[in-house]
Amino acid sequence: MSIKTGVRVSEGLVALEDEPTRLAETLDRIFTRWAKGSGAVSLTVPPLLPVADLALLDVYRNFPQLALVSSALNVSVAGIEQVGQEAVAGEFGPGSLHAAGLALPSSACYGVYLHYRNRQVPLGGELVTLVGQCFRNEDHFDGLRRLKAFRMREVVALGTPDQVTDHLGRSARFLDALAGKIGLPLERRAASDPFYDQSGERAAFQQIVPVKHEYLYRGMAIASVNTHNTFFGERCSISLSSHGPVSTSCVGFGIERWLHALADHFGGDWDQAQGTVEKAETSLA
Repeated sequence: MSIKTGVRVSEGLVALEDEPTRLAETLDRIFTRWAKGSGAVSLTVPPLLPVADLALLDVYRNFPQLALVSSALNVSVAGIEQVGQEAVAGEFGPGSLHAAGLALPSSACYGVYLHYRNRQVPLGGELVTLVGQCFRNEDHFDGLRRLKAFRMREVVALGTPDQVTDHLGRSARFLDALAGKIGLPLERRAASDPFYDQSGERAAFQQIVPVKHEYLYRGMAIASVNTHNTFFGERCSISLSSHGPVSTSCVGFGIERWLHALADHFGGDWDQAQGTVEKAETSLA
C-alpha cells in the first residue's frame, strides 16, 4: 500500500506534514505516559556519542556496516575552494575531513548505559525513558519501513534480574493492550539481539533463552522488548549497590514504523488513524 499524503521520503530521510506529525506526537505521548506511570524518569542524552564509547559496547564489532559517523571539515588542509567545489558536487572527500571521533548512534539506549557508566544504581533499580534520533546505514531504504534516520522511544530498566524481567512483562502487556485497543494485528516473535556478539557463549545463550522479542505488523518490527542480562552493566561498570553489575532490559517503539503500520491498517486515512489512537489513549489512561 502506498501512503498517499503527508509523507515525503528521499534516500532514507523523511519529512512529515501536519497529520502524520500529529499522530506521531500522540503515539509518543501514549508511550511516555505509560512509561511515567510505570515509574520511569525522563532522560536526555547527546545526539552524538564518542566512537570510543560505542566501541566499548561492541557496536563496531557486531554490525559496523550500519555505522554512520560525524566529522568536521578540514578547511586548513583542503582549502576553501576545494571544500566549496565538493559541496556543490554533493559530497566531501576524505582529504577534506578530519578524523571522525563522533558517531550517530544506531540505538537510543546506548546513551543511557553510557550516562550511568561508573555509577551505582540503588537496590530499587532505575527506570528511565528517552526518545532518540537513530541512524543506520541500511543496505536499502523503503519508505517509512526502513530509514536512514528515525525516532525511537525507549524505556530502559537497570536493576536486579527480577526487576528487569518485570519490566519486560509490563512492556509486553502494554503492547498487547495498545494494539488491542487500536485493532492493530501484531505478531510476537523471538529474535536475535544485536547487542550480543554473534559468536561464543552469549550467542549460544540466546539460542536457548531468547533475549529479544519483536512485535511485527505484516512482517515489519514496530516494537521490541529486550533483555541484556549484565552485558551493559559489565561493559559500563554500572553496579547495583554491593551486588555486582546491574542487569538491564529495554522496550523500544519505532515511531515512523508505527506510522507506517497505522497508515497501512487504516488505508492511508490519517484522520481515522488519529481518532482510533486517541480513543485508545483515553481507554488506557
